[in-house]
Amino acid sequence: MIVRKYNIDLCKGTGLIQESLLLFEVYVNGMPRNELTENSIKSNLLVKASNKRIKDIVEVAFYKRYIHDNPKVPLYLNELISHHVSLDVLTQLFFIYTSRANLILMDFVTMVYWPQVQKGVLEFNSTFSRKFIAETIRYTDYINGWSDNTQKRVSSYLISTIVDFKLLDKQRKVKPVFVYDLTANYLAHELHFNGLSDMGIVNSEEWKLFGYSNFDTVKHLERLSFQGNFILQNSGEIIKIDWKYKTMEELLNGLK
Repeated sequence: MIVRKYNIDLCKGTGLIQESLLLFEVYVNGMPRNELTENSIKSNLLVKASNKRIKDIVEVAFYKRYIHDNPKVPLYLNELISHHVSLDVLTQLFFIYTSRANLILMDFVTMVYWPQVQKGVLEFNSTFSRKFIAETIRYTDYINGWSDNTQKRVSSYLISTIVDFKLLDKQRKVKPVFVYDLTANYLAHELHFNGLSDMGIVNSEEWKLFGYSNFDTVKHLERLSFQGNFILQNSGEIIKIDWKYKTMEELLNGLK
């Protein structure tokens, strides 16, 4: 069970898509975070960033998103990058990992952004995120000790983050979201290899990051099953999936 405690890590970096791509280029499996920080500073990898900014990007953002829970994630993503997977797909995968590491983002998108979009809201600003934070403080124990200034900053960075991940355009207007087959295939397999049951995969809240209902998820997985990476059986009440690949590495090799 995930314990809901919100951090302020988005204040240190929002989407960081280009920065993450650069760090994946130089990251070596098992490299300690301080070594990656030092190498990034010495090589001037993030050209316009100060030493403190580089440290925050590497140690607060990159490591927490892509290494802390599963050190193999950089191997998976680098494999996709080596296959010249589109930036749109990588951005969606980065969005998933960033949301896992920042549960405030996960909850804001699934509990505020998409319900508001479904009501017809066409434009977002920090009023929505500020209200979300205020209500979270009032009704839960997910946030502890945030000053008014911190609340304002996190509110602003939440909106900036969903701009980075293409839910909003630069004018903060809602953009249509299309879940790519590779994104869905990767996520379904990763959830499977993380130990979720077939029904657990369908019910995962991570599909909701893209506005999916359970019905949408099942329909997308049914479509993917015709590509040959797994066989899905849907009785209406129970989902059963026969998986072709035994590891994420096998899956990624099969995508070549």
